[in-house]
Amino acid sequence: MQRNHHENVVSNLDIGVRFYESIVKNNGYVPFHWHSSIEIVCVMAGELIFSFNGQRHRISANQFMIISSGVIHDVTNTPNHAFVLQIPLDFIERYYSDPQNLNFVLDTSNQADYQKIVALFVQLNQSIHQQSPGYSFDCGIIVLSIIKNLILHFTNPNKLLTGNTSALKEIIVYINEHQTEPLTVTQLARQFGYNSSYLSRLFKQQTGITLIHYIYEVRLSGLYNDLVNTSDSIQTLFLKHGLTNERTSRTMFRQMYGQNPHEIRMKQ
Repeated sequence: MQRNHHENVVSNLDIGVRFYESIVKNNGYVPFHWHSSIEIVCVMAGELIFSFNGQRHRISANQFMIISSGVIHDVTNTPNHAFVLQIPLDFIERYYSDPQNLNFVLDTSNQADYQKIVALFVQLNQSIHQQSPGYSFDCGIIVLSIIKNLILHFTNPNKLLTGNTSALKEIIVYINEHQTEPLTVTQLARQFGYNSSYLSRLFKQQTGITLIHYIYEVRLSGLYNDLVNTSDSIQTLFLKHGLTNERTSRTMFRQMYGQNPHEIRMKQ
């Protein structure tokens, strides 16, 4: 399960950005978190579902997703192959002022510019693997081309980000860190100074799923990790992660991971 709710980007390329190739062989889920960077994920095979700003976004082969800095999001995946590029804000500031306010909007009808981004990701990966003389220059040129095209063709300059989710982030951190303990909407609302109904509406509006649904997803993510990393009985793990409604838990587990807990355990 994702433990670093606010993930600081550590560059792995000399030019000051982070890029890596991700090959995932199982269905999975990463709970809500956010980055101090702009993150672009380009899928080569398989499927990813991102939830943020109250909507779910499904991307598959030869498609990409942009997550603006500080935006709360989670990710559900099937087995997939993808490239991930994380660009710190101070890198972009050299070329564009106030990058923390950039509001990215994907317009898939703009296919020429859209597919150009996908092609640039493939080029970046090839350049890194080949490491021809001067490849750092090539990487820098490609990354700048990606940023330029994203800002020119995939942002909404009339609706900048406002960073109004700070209170919700506190609740998400609390849920992620206390997922094995009893958690209810009423308890969370009281603890963080909200009316229960208002908190439920706010969470659904800003994330796209209900608060109860998210608590289940975090707990099921913890259950999955224990299934593959421990030999504790499945029944024991259900109780450990606060999954007292076993029927609902099993149904949601299969929706998230494509198999039931027993099948996951047998594969290990």
